[in-house]
Amino acid sequence: MTNIVSGAVSTITDLGKDEAWMCTWLSEQPSRLGLGELTAAEGEQDDDARSFAAVDEERCFSVDVQLGELEASRGFGVLDNWARNRVRHPDKEHVAVLVTETLSDRYQTTLETLAEHLPLVVVELQVWKGEDEAIVVPHVALASEEVDLSETPAAKAAEAMARAEAMVAVEEPDETVDADTGDDAAEPATDEFEAEAESETGSDQDDDEPASDAPENKDDTGVGNPWGLPQREDEPAFQASGSGATGLLTKVG
Repeated sequence: MTNIVSGAVSTITDLGKDEAWMCTWLSEQPSRLGLGELTAAEGEQDDDARSFAAVDEERCFSVDVQLGELEASRGFGVLDNWARNRVRHPDKEHVAVLVTETLSDRYQTTLETLAEHLPLVVVELQVWKGEDEAIVVPHVALASEEVDLSETPAAKAAEAMARAEAMVAVEEPDETVDADTGDDAAEPATDEFEAEAESETGSDQDDDEPASDAPENKDDTGVGNPWGLPQREDEPAFQASGSGATGLLTKVG
């Protein structure tokens, strides 16, 4: 029966361990990387205490360990080890593996670009600390498409983390939605807005219509005899001064 205990998120550094210890711990059992059943390459330990090589039947994994936030120099270091191991094991397919506690956003784009051109895997180590023990959970943070990691523990851990993050994103409330009505508080009610617009439009149309009791005794300019006064037969008519009249009256005849 599984013993379930409480714990807290921690780091390798918080546990008082350094990169040399982490590299030794992984190289003793390379399967701890979560990349499948691997064994340490015999007699091929690099001078750098932070790197080692592990192999399976077909592939050679050149592993470089970086605790804390990723540094640019370690990115170059894992490529250097990868190139050296290609010469040492020409019969293997080679994969560069960078092990880190945190994949820095600063270099993520660079590593993603490198992964498009050479086989590269970045493994993040997550640590859960209990009362008397600590559990190291590796998960794949980045990998080239050409590297098949299906069904490996690190790949499954990455999938589980992605599902958990997706669930958290769905459960977070949308700040733009009104908590009581469920409507978008940032936008006015459509019905009220349309009703107000129609009301204003109708008011404008009423203002444009002529009054029903306005005098009808007008010429085509609307100015000829605006008061509808009777006109004597011997009195000359009034008309606007030309087609470009401005409303001034000119007496002709």
